[in-house]
Amino acid sequence: MRICHIITKPELGGAQLSTLNLVSNLSKDKYQVSIITSPEGVLRREFENLKGATVYFSPFLTRFVNPPADILALMHIYDIYRSNKFKIIHTHSSKAGIIGRWAALFARVSVILHTVHGWPFNEYQPFLVKRFYIFLEAITAIFTTKIICVSKKDIETGLRYKIAPKEKFVLIKYGIPLDQFKNSICNKEEKKRSLGINNNDPVIGMVSCLKPQKSPVDYVKACADVYNKVSGVNFLLIGDGVLRRKCKSVLDKFSLNGRFIFTGWRRDVSEILDVVDIAVLTSKWEGQPIAIIEALSKGKPIVAADAGGIRELVKDGITGYITRPGQYKDTVDGILRILRDRDSFLKMSRAAAASIDGSFDIKVMARNTEDLYEVLA
Repeated sequence: MRICHIITKPELGGAQLSTLNLVSNLSKDKYQVSIITSPEGVLRREFENLKGATVYFSPFLTRFVNPPADILALMHIYDIYRSNKFKIIHTHSSKAGIIGRWAALFARVSVILHTVHGWPFNEYQPFLVKRFYIFLEAITAIFTTKIICVSKKDIETGLRYKIAPKEKFVLIKYGIPLDQFKNSICNKEEKKRSLGINNNDPVIGMVSCLKPQKSPVDYVKACADVYNKVSGVNFLLIGDGVLRRKCKSVLDKFSLNGRFIFTGWRRDVSEILDVVDIAVLTSKWEGQPIAIIEALSKGKPIVAADAGGIRELVKDGITGYITRPGQYKDTVDGILRILRDRDSFLKMSRAAAASIDGSFDIKVMARNTEDLYEVLA
Protein backbone atom coordinates (compact mmCIF):
# COMPACT_ATOMS: atom_id res chain seq x y z
CA MET A 1 0.00 0.00 0.00
CA ARG A 2 1.46 3.36 -1.03
CA ILE A 3 1.30 5.98 1.71
CA CYS A 4 2.64 9.53 1.70
CA HIS A 5 3.32 11.60 4.81
CA ILE A 6 3.76 15.34 4.49
CA ILE A 7 5.07 17.79 7.08
CA THR A 8 6.04 21.44 6.59
CA LYS A 9 9.64 21.61 7.86
CA PRO A 10 12.14 19.07 9.18
CA GLU A 11 12.90 21.15 12.26
CA LEU A 12 13.49 19.79 15.75
CA GLY A 13 10.00 19.72 17.22
CA GLY A 14 7.40 17.32 18.55
CA ALA A 15 5.47 16.95 15.28
CA GLN A 16 8.64 16.24 13.32
CA LEU A 17 10.05 13.75 15.84
CA SER A 18 6.69 12.01 16.03
CA THR A 19 6.50 11.74 12.24
CA LEU A 20 10.06 10.40 12.03
CA ASN A 21 9.36 7.83 14.74
CA LEU A 22 6.07 6.82 13.15
CA VAL A 23 7.48 6.33 9.65
CA SER A 24 10.47 4.43 11.05
CA ASN A 25 8.17 1.97 12.79
CA LEU A 26 5.57 1.37 10.09
CA SER A 27 5.68 -2.15 8.63
CA LYS A 28 7.89 -2.16 5.54
CA ASP A 29 6.19 -5.40 4.44
CA LYS A 30 2.78 -3.73 4.31
CA TYR A 31 3.57 -0.19 3.19
CA GLN A 32 5.61 1.67 0.62
CA VAL A 33 6.16 5.00 2.41
CA SER A 34 7.05 8.41 1.01
CA ILE A 35 7.55 11.75 2.78
CA ILE A 36 7.28 15.30 1.48
CA THR A 37 8.85 18.15 3.45
CA SER A 38 10.84 21.37 3.06
CA PRO A 39 14.58 21.06 2.33
CA GLU A 40 15.41 23.45 5.20
CA GLY A 41 15.57 22.27 8.79
CA VAL A 42 17.78 20.78 11.50
CA LEU A 43 16.37 17.28 10.95
CA ARG A 44 16.89 17.20 7.17
CA ARG A 45 19.62 14.56 7.57
CA GLU A 46 17.33 12.34 9.66
CA PHE A 47 14.58 12.56 7.03
CA GLU A 48 17.03 11.86 4.21
CA ASN A 49 18.40 8.79 5.99
CA LEU A 50 15.03 7.18 6.80
CA LYS A 51 15.28 3.51 5.84
CA GLY A 52 12.60 2.17 3.56
CA ALA A 53 11.13 5.59 2.76
CA THR A 54 11.35 7.86 -0.28
CA VAL A 55 11.81 11.53 0.62
CA TYR A 56 10.74 14.44 -1.59
CA PHE A 57 11.87 17.96 -0.73
CA SER A 58 9.56 20.75 -1.83
CA PRO A 59 11.36 24.13 -1.92
CA PHE A 60 8.02 25.94 -1.85
CA LEU A 61 6.92 24.68 1.58
CA THR A 62 7.28 27.48 4.12
CA ARG A 63 5.91 27.89 7.63
CA PHE A 64 4.38 31.34 7.12
CA VAL A 65 1.51 32.25 4.80
CA ASN A 66 2.95 33.15 1.40
CA PRO A 67 0.29 32.87 -1.36
CA PRO A 68 2.67 32.62 -4.38
CA ALA A 69 4.87 30.01 -2.68
CA ASP A 70 1.82 28.19 -1.26
CA ILE A 71 0.27 27.84 -4.73
CA LEU A 72 3.55 26.52 -6.12
CA ALA A 73 3.80 24.09 -3.18
CA LEU A 74 0.29 22.83 -3.87
CA MET A 75 1.10 22.29 -7.56
CA HIS A 76 4.40 20.54 -6.75
CA ILE A 77 2.82 18.27 -4.15
CA TYR A 78 -0.12 17.51 -6.46
CA ASP A 79 2.37 16.42 -9.14
CA ILE A 80 4.12 14.09 -6.68
CA TYR A 81 0.77 12.58 -5.66
CA ARG A 82 -0.32 11.97 -9.26
CA SER A 83 3.02 10.43 -10.20
CA ASN A 84 2.94 7.92 -7.34
CA LYS A 85 -0.77 7.06 -7.14
CA PHE A 86 -0.83 6.99 -3.32
CA LYS A 87 -3.64 5.14 -1.55
CA ILE A 88 -3.36 7.22 1.63
CA ILE A 89 -2.16 10.78 2.23
CA HIS A 90 -1.30 11.50 5.87
CA THR A 91 -0.52 15.15 6.66
CA HIS A 92 1.12 16.67 9.73
CA SER A 93 1.43 20.27 10.99
CA SER A 94 -0.79 23.19 10.04
CA LYS A 95 0.59 24.47 6.72
CA ALA A 96 1.30 21.04 5.24
CA GLY A 97 -2.04 19.91 6.65
CA ILE A 98 -3.96 22.43 4.55
CA ILE A 99 -1.89 22.36 1.36
CA GLY A 100 -1.33 18.60 1.48
CA ARG A 101 -5.01 17.80 1.91
CA TRP A 102 -6.17 20.13 -0.87
CA ALA A 103 -3.58 18.65 -3.21
CA ALA A 104 -4.89 15.19 -2.26
CA LEU A 105 -8.46 16.27 -3.06
CA PHE A 106 -7.43 17.50 -6.51
CA ALA A 107 -5.39 14.33 -7.07
CA ARG A 108 -8.45 12.23 -6.08
CA VAL A 109 -6.65 10.31 -3.34
CA SER A 110 -9.15 7.97 -1.71
CA VAL A 111 -8.04 8.27 1.95
CA ILE A 112 -6.93 11.62 3.39
CA LEU A 113 -5.74 11.77 7.02
CA HIS A 114 -4.46 14.65 9.10
CA THR A 115 -2.75 14.56 12.49
CA VAL A 116 -3.32 17.63 14.67
CA HIS A 117 -0.12 18.37 16.56
CA GLY A 118 -1.87 21.33 18.20
CA TRP A 119 -4.40 23.49 16.33
CA PRO A 120 -3.13 26.52 14.34
CA PHE A 121 -5.55 28.85 16.14
CA ASN A 122 -5.26 29.98 19.74
CA GLU A 123 -6.43 32.61 22.22
CA TYR A 124 -3.41 34.83 21.63
CA GLN A 125 -4.21 35.61 17.98
CA PRO A 126 -6.15 38.63 16.68
CA PHE A 127 -9.84 37.76 16.27
CA LEU A 128 -9.86 37.81 12.45
CA VAL A 129 -6.66 35.74 12.20
CA LYS A 130 -8.09 33.13 14.54
CA ARG A 131 -11.41 32.98 12.65
CA PHE A 132 -9.50 32.62 9.35
CA TYR A 133 -7.59 29.58 10.62
CA ILE A 134 -10.76 28.04 12.06
CA PHE A 135 -12.47 28.51 8.68
CA LEU A 136 -9.55 26.89 6.84
CA GLU A 137 -9.55 23.89 9.17
CA ALA A 138 -13.33 23.47 8.99
CA ILE A 139 -13.56 23.71 5.20
CA THR A 140 -10.62 21.31 4.76
CA ALA A 141 -12.07 18.86 7.29
CA ILE A 142 -15.11 18.34 5.02
CA PHE A 143 -13.13 16.09 2.67
CA THR A 144 -10.69 14.75 5.27
CA THR A 145 -11.39 11.08 5.99
CA LYS A 146 -10.25 11.17 9.62
CA ILE A 147 -8.60 13.74 11.88
CA ILE A 148 -6.12 12.20 14.31
CA CYS A 149 -5.58 14.05 17.58
CA VAL A 150 -2.79 13.30 20.04
CA SER A 151 -4.75 14.56 23.07
CA LYS A 152 -8.36 14.55 24.22
CA LYS A 153 -8.06 18.30 24.67
CA ASP A 154 -7.48 18.78 20.95
CA ILE A 155 -10.60 16.75 20.16
CA GLU A 156 -12.60 18.88 22.59
CA THR A 157 -11.24 22.02 20.94
CA GLY A 158 -12.10 20.74 17.46
CA LEU A 159 -15.65 19.99 18.55
CA ARG A 160 -16.05 23.33 20.36
CA TYR A 161 -15.12 25.25 17.23
CA LYS A 162 -17.15 22.93 14.99
CA ILE A 163 -14.17 21.87 12.89
CA ALA A 164 -15.75 18.48 12.22
CA PRO A 165 -18.35 16.09 13.68
CA LYS A 166 -17.33 13.82 16.55
CA GLU A 167 -17.16 10.66 14.44
CA LYS A 168 -14.42 12.17 12.27
CA PHE A 169 -11.95 12.48 15.17
CA VAL A 170 -9.62 9.69 16.29
CA LEU A 171 -7.36 9.71 19.36
CA ILE A 172 -3.88 8.23 18.88
CA LYS A 173 -1.46 9.17 21.66
CA TYR A 174 2.11 10.19 20.98
CA GLY A 175 4.68 7.47 21.30
CA ILE A 176 8.40 7.76 22.04
CA PRO A 177 11.24 5.19 21.84
CA LEU A 178 10.38 4.22 25.41
CA ASP A 179 13.19 1.74 25.94
CA GLN A 180 15.75 4.34 24.84
CA PHE A 181 14.48 6.82 27.45
CA LYS A 182 13.73 4.41 30.29
CA ASN A 183 16.98 2.48 30.02
CA SER A 184 19.56 4.95 28.74
CA ILE A 185 23.09 4.58 30.09
CA CYS A 186 24.75 7.91 30.71
CA ASN A 187 27.78 9.02 32.70
CA LYS A 188 26.07 11.88 34.48
CA GLU A 189 29.22 13.58 35.73
CA GLU A 190 30.78 13.51 32.28
CA LYS A 191 27.58 14.79 30.67
CA LYS A 192 27.38 17.65 33.18
CA ARG A 193 30.95 18.68 32.46
CA SER A 194 30.30 18.59 28.70
CA LEU A 195 27.40 20.98 29.25
CA GLY A 196 29.49 23.34 31.34
CA ILE A 197 28.13 22.33 34.76
CA ASN A 198 30.95 21.89 37.26
CA ASN A 199 29.05 21.37 40.50
CA ASN A 200 26.60 18.94 42.10
CA ASP A 201 23.73 21.42 42.50
CA PRO A 202 20.23 20.66 41.13
CA VAL A 203 19.59 21.21 37.41
CA ILE A 204 16.41 22.77 36.01
CA GLY A 205 15.83 22.20 32.31
CA MET A 206 13.45 23.07 29.50
CA VAL A 207 13.49 21.30 26.13
CA SER A 208 11.83 23.60 23.65
CA CYS A 209 11.93 25.36 20.33
CA LEU A 210 12.52 29.03 21.14
CA LYS A 211 9.40 30.45 19.52
CA PRO A 212 6.40 32.49 20.80
CA GLN A 213 4.26 29.39 21.39
CA LYS A 214 6.71 28.06 23.99
CA SER A 215 7.18 31.46 25.69
CA PRO A 216 10.87 30.80 26.52
CA VAL A 217 11.31 34.33 27.88
CA ASP A 218 8.99 33.33 30.74
CA TYR A 219 11.37 30.45 31.47
CA VAL A 220 14.38 32.80 31.54
CA LYS A 221 12.58 35.17 33.93
CA ALA A 222 11.52 32.29 36.17
CA CYS A 223 15.09 30.96 36.33
CA ALA A 224 16.43 34.38 37.30
CA ASP A 225 13.82 34.63 40.07
CA VAL A 226 14.60 31.14 41.36
CA TYR A 227 18.33 31.95 41.40
CA ASN A 228 17.69 35.07 43.49
CA LYS A 229 16.08 32.84 46.13
CA VAL A 230 18.20 29.67 45.79
CA SER A 231 21.59 30.40 44.26
CA GLY A 232 22.80 26.79 44.25
CA VAL A 233 20.91 25.80 41.09
CA ASN A 234 21.81 25.29 37.41
CA PHE A 235 19.55 26.07 34.46
CA LEU A 236 19.49 24.58 30.95
CA LEU A 237 17.56 25.76 27.91
CA ILE A 238 17.76 22.98 25.34
CA GLY A 239 16.71 24.19 21.90
CA ASP A 240 16.96 27.10 19.51
CA GLY A 241 14.74 29.35 17.43
CA VAL A 242 13.68 32.87 16.57
CA LEU A 243 13.53 34.01 20.21
CA ARG A 244 17.08 33.00 21.13
CA ARG A 245 18.38 36.57 20.86
CA LYS A 246 15.43 37.89 22.90
CA CYS A 247 16.06 35.27 25.61
CA LYS A 248 19.74 36.22 25.80
CA SER A 249 18.83 39.90 25.96
CA VAL A 250 16.52 39.28 28.92
CA LEU A 251 19.10 37.05 30.60
CA ASP A 252 21.73 39.81 30.31
CA LYS A 253 19.64 41.93 32.68
CA PHE A 254 20.22 39.42 35.47
CA SER A 255 23.32 38.03 37.11
CA LEU A 256 23.24 34.22 37.26
CA ASN A 257 27.03 33.79 37.40
CA GLY A 258 27.20 31.43 34.45
CA ARG A 259 24.50 29.18 35.90
CA PHE A 260 22.21 29.56 32.85
CA ILE A 261 23.29 27.55 29.79
CA PHE A 262 21.91 27.70 26.24
CA THR A 263 22.68 24.33 24.67
CA GLY A 264 21.19 25.00 21.24
CA TRP A 265 19.69 22.10 19.29
CA ARG A 266 20.80 18.75 20.69
CA ARG A 267 20.41 15.20 19.49
CA ASP A 268 21.29 13.75 22.92
CA VAL A 269 18.15 14.95 24.76
CA SER A 270 17.71 11.56 26.40
CA GLU A 271 21.16 11.82 28.01
CA ILE A 272 20.73 15.49 28.95
CA LEU A 273 17.49 14.61 30.75
CA ASP A 274 19.50 12.19 32.88
CA VAL A 275 21.23 15.16 34.54
CA VAL A 276 18.08 17.30 34.81
CA ASP A 277 16.26 17.22 38.16
CA ILE A 278 13.12 19.23 37.30
CA ALA A 279 11.68 19.66 33.79
CA VAL A 280 9.84 22.87 32.91
CA LEU A 281 7.57 23.98 30.07
CA THR A 282 6.16 27.52 29.80
CA SER A 283 4.02 27.13 26.65
CA LYS A 284 1.06 29.40 25.99
CA TRP A 285 -0.61 26.84 23.74
CA GLU A 286 0.13 23.20 22.98
CA GLY A 287 -0.98 19.96 21.43
CA GLN A 288 0.65 17.20 23.47
CA PRO A 289 4.29 18.09 24.27
CA ILE A 290 6.61 15.17 23.60
CA ALA A 291 9.27 16.84 25.77
CA ILE A 292 7.05 16.28 28.81
CA ILE A 293 6.42 12.63 27.95
CA GLU A 294 10.18 12.13 27.63
CA ALA A 295 10.91 13.87 30.93
CA LEU A 296 8.23 11.94 32.80
CA SER A 297 9.57 8.65 31.44
CA LYS A 298 12.88 9.58 33.09
CA GLY A 299 11.16 10.20 36.42
CA LYS A 300 11.50 13.98 36.32
CA PRO A 301 9.00 16.11 38.28
CA ILE A 302 7.33 18.61 35.96
CA VAL A 303 6.44 22.29 36.26
CA ALA A 304 4.36 23.06 33.17
CA ALA A 305 1.84 25.64 32.01
CA ASP A 306 -1.76 24.49 31.61
CA ALA A 307 -1.81 24.36 27.82
CA GLY A 308 -3.25 21.75 25.44
CA GLY A 309 -3.10 18.22 26.77
CA ILE A 310 -0.77 18.94 29.71
CA ARG A 311 -3.38 17.80 32.26
CA GLU A 312 -3.54 14.44 30.49
CA LEU A 313 0.15 13.97 31.30
CA VAL A 314 0.90 15.87 34.50
CA LYS A 315 -1.06 15.17 37.68
CA ASP A 316 -0.98 18.39 39.69
CA GLY A 317 0.72 17.84 43.04
CA ILE A 318 1.58 14.22 42.19
CA THR A 319 3.94 14.21 39.21
CA GLY A 320 4.59 17.94 39.29
CA TYR A 321 2.78 21.27 39.29
CA ILE A 322 0.55 22.85 36.65
CA THR A 323 0.84 26.61 36.27
CA ARG A 324 -1.06 29.38 34.50
CA PRO A 325 0.24 30.19 30.98
CA GLY A 326 2.06 33.50 30.85
CA GLN A 327 2.48 33.66 34.65
CA TYR A 328 6.17 32.99 35.19
CA LYS A 329 5.82 33.60 38.94
CA ASP A 330 3.74 30.41 39.07
CA THR A 331 6.65 28.58 37.48
CA VAL A 332 8.97 30.01 40.13
CA ASP A 333 6.65 28.82 42.91
CA GLY A 334 6.43 25.32 41.45
CA ILE A 335 10.20 24.95 41.07
CA LEU A 336 10.87 26.22 44.60
CA ARG A 337 8.28 23.91 46.16
CA ILE A 338 10.02 20.91 44.63
CA LEU A 339 13.55 22.12 45.41
CA ARG A 340 12.76 22.79 49.06
CA ASP A 341 11.04 19.47 49.82
CA ARG A 342 13.32 16.49 49.19
CA ASP A 343 10.69 13.92 50.21
CA SER A 344 8.16 15.45 47.83
CA PHE A 345 10.76 15.46 45.05
CA LEU A 346 11.43 11.74 45.49
CA LYS A 347 7.71 10.89 45.57
CA MET A 348 7.06 12.96 42.45
CA SER A 349 10.01 11.35 40.70
CA ARG A 350 8.68 7.84 41.34
CA ALA A 351 5.15 8.85 40.32
CA ALA A 352 6.43 10.52 37.15
CA ALA A 353 8.31 7.41 36.00
CA ALA A 354 5.30 5.20 36.74
CA SER A 355 2.93 7.46 34.80
CA ILE A 356 4.55 6.67 31.44
CA ASP A 357 3.72 3.05 30.66
CA GLY A 358 3.89 0.92 27.53
CA SER A 359 0.96 2.76 25.94
CA PHE A 360 3.36 5.64 25.24
CA ASP A 361 5.77 3.49 23.23
CA ILE A 362 6.25 4.42 19.59
CA LYS A 363 5.49 0.85 18.54
CA VAL A 364 2.01 1.19 20.05
CA MET A 365 1.48 4.48 18.22
CA ALA A 366 2.60 2.87 14.95
CA ARG A 367 0.34 -0.16 15.51
CA ASN A 368 -2.68 2.04 16.24
CA THR A 369 -1.96 4.07 13.10
CA GLU A 370 -1.60 0.92 11.00
CA ASP A 371 -4.93 -0.33 12.33
CA LEU A 372 -6.55 2.90 11.18
CA TYR A 373 -4.91 2.58 7.75
CA GLU A 374 -6.22 -0.95 7.32
CA VAL A 375 -9.80 -0.06 8.30
CA LEU A 376 -9.96 2.98 6.02
CA ALA A 377 -8.17 1.44 3.03
